[in-house]
Amino acid sequence: MVRLITFGVVVASCLLIWKGGVLNSVLPQPAPPPLDPGPIISKSGDAMQSLKSVHLSLNGTMVLNGVAGVKVTGSGDLIYPHKENLSLQLQVPAANGQTAIVAINERIENGHEYVQIPAQSPAWKDVTGNSKGQVAPGMDPIANLEFAHAFRASDDLGDITMDNIAVHHFSLTVDPGKYVEQLKADPQGGLTPQDEAVLTNAGIEVEVWVSASDRYMHQMKIDMTTSQFTWTVTYHFSSFVGGGGSTSA
Repeated sequence: MVRLITFGVVVASCLLIWKGGVLNSVLPQPAPPPLDPGPIISKSGDAMQSLKSVHLSLNGTMVLNGVAGVKVTGSGDLIYPHKENLSLQLQVPAANGQTAIVAINERIENGHEYVQIPAQSPAWKDVTGNSKGQVAPGMDPIANLEFAHAFRASDDLGDITMDNIAVHHFSLTVDPGKYVEQLKADPQGGLTPQDEAVLTNAGIEVEVWVSASDRYMHQMKIDMTTSQFTWTVTYHFSSFVGGGGSTSA
């Protein structure tokens, strides 16, 4: 009888623990089903385009004009829909084993791209459509946000914490033809026939980190290969300013 009573107490205790949810906190939980990236990424693209402005920093490497291992860093602000100010620094490997450091300021406004190289001249040069004068053709963070609506395949890579908030991490394979068509449909996009020719056959792989709460894109990594250049750049977005003021750090 004592054993039966003891057994009954143990069973009752287990039932209470189970009903109280205690086991849920200590036992391994099944992995949540993968999210459908499509709607989330599309909503993120819309949320970013509806902002007044956002700050960005970038870091990456590129093969430019046949020179491999060129490092690029920079920061600036995007003011929607078509204004951009960036300060960039290129670290270019030289033939003598040294590294040449080149500061470049870039401005995009009213469909035109302007570049200033302070070491050469204080003047701003309009390099719109001049692929030889640009840092890299098509390297426009505002235009690159169109990737959010131009992917042909995507994958859920799980959730992490970034900037102290939960974000969804996705990978995308971009359809270059669809991307180009979206850029061409924008009369203020500044896409030239030369840019179109370069981008149409580009290989474009993208990763995005999207806020789980407000759908803002906190980070975007782009791997792009074209006939003229190859680059891998990570953009980090912060200081989101919407209609009611700053909405995120």
